[in-house]
Amino acid sequence: MENNVGEETPQENREKSLLKKILSYDLSFKGRKPLPKPPSSIRSIAGPGVIMAAMAIGAGELIFWPVLVTKTGPGLLWLIPIALIVQFVWLIESTRWTVVTGEGWIQATGRLPGRGLWPGLWLTVMTISLIWPGWSVAAAAGFWVLTGGPESPLDLRVWGLIVYLVSITALLVPRYVFQGLFLASSISLLVFNAGLIIAFIAVVANEPGSLGPVLKGYLSVGSVPENVDFPLLASAIAWAGLGAMGNAFYSLLVRDRGFGMAAHVGRIPGLTGKEVTVAEKGYLPEEGDVKEGRLTRWIRLMEKDALYFFLIPSILSLFIFTYLAATLLHPAYVAGEITDKQLARIGAVIVQSKFFEYFMGNAGVVMYLIVAVFALWSTQIGLLDAMARTWADTLYVYSERVRSLGIKKTYTIALLAFAAVGLTVILSGKFQQTPLTLLKLGAILGLIQQVISMPITIMINNRLLPPEMRKAANVRLVFSGVLVLGMFLYLISLINAIK
Repeated sequence: MENNVGEETPQENREKSLLKKILSYDLSFKGRKPLPKPPSSIRSIAGPGVIMAAMAIGAGELIFWPVLVTKTGPGLLWLIPIALIVQFVWLIESTRWTVVTGEGWIQATGRLPGRGLWPGLWLTVMTISLIWPGWSVAAAAGFWVLTGGPESPLDLRVWGLIVYLVSITALLVPRYVFQGLFLASSISLLVFNAGLIIAFIAVVANEPGSLGPVLKGYLSVGSVPENVDFPLLASAIAWAGLGAMGNAFYSLLVRDRGFGMAAHVGRIPGLTGKEVTVAEKGYLPEEGDVKEGRLTRWIRLMEKDALYFFLIPSILSLFIFTYLAATLLHPAYVAGEITDKQLARIGAVIVQSKFFEYFMGNAGVVMYLIVAVFALWSTQIGLLDAMARTWADTLYVYSERVRSLGIKKTYTIALLAFAAVGLTVILSGKFQQTPLTLLKLGAILGLIQQVISMPITIMINNRLLPPEMRKAANVRLVFSGVLVLGMFLYLISLINAIK
């Protein structure tokens, strides 16, 4: 490939802006290396899908979809499997490049025409949409209620600070950042799913006929109830399966886990880990590895990770959540026992404790709030890591000065910078009663990224990947069709969100 780097003095190189460095980035790879032998089982390398599932639960599954179903009933549930399948295809198609080259999705977009635009666009949209600590505020609401609400010894801001600081610590203390993130996500999923299944069994046992209307909602494709809150619907679609920059985050997690050629790139250490040298460019596998099918087996492992640990758990948890909301909360909303004001404020989390209270009393409320806190906490940890990881990776790739600083310090500085903004917002108290406002803002900006990134992903896999490393033509056609469908789904959602 063409090398666009000219002869420059070290001083000139230091003074170049990030945009100019992206424009002058040498598009060649570092060369070819042997592809590591793929493990025989996904269990030995699982992790990215678990982290994504934990992040997704605290976004659309815990907040937006239950609130939407509470207000409108089960008539829109048919959109959930469509949105999640689009998300799944989007994840695996975006991450195919990472398995083949070891580079993240954002770095891949920097190889397309207009390459100076793309990395800057993703960083801008991601930062504006995710820097707000809405998940910490919502988790803090759970702690606040658990400790007495208005009689709690700590106010909502203090609880928000505690949640946020614990999130930062969980990322910095482990030897490798991925280890802390995976541990937090695994604990959250275990606690969350155990509580959710208990609630589901209790409700079905007491109201066995309640499954019918919910299943009908999942099958009533195209139906739209009256008086739909379209901005809320758009937010629910945007956060179904995480959304927003989820594809870019997943590709970086897969890289840190060492899938395929990513094993040659390196991973981000925590504060207690040693500084490592991370390759600023990827490698291509040797031709023999491609012909022998070793690359295909790595790609299948990545797809299994996304299927088993992200898509299937997301479908099941969203089904249970929406079933509980349709069965227990929607009738109460219709009867006027639940108000829009409650659903828009911290009550959005508190009201959902009715899932458990109906059949387990006050102990059920406590159990639900613990479950909710774990889910929201893991989402906040994941999003803090995602922002810091994405900025650190992008700066490291395009700036020699940042590479001299090291990936460990770069990641830590980025994380602490975002944490400072989040802590400032929490201390201001401005959003302590309305975390849903923060999440809706992130959803609208996330939809913009989703609309643009779908065709970009198609271009990467059909233009940048070497022909022998692409999917078969008929498979590419199907997957590209799903991404085009997703682009229009998110575009329609975006239009409705900003009306």
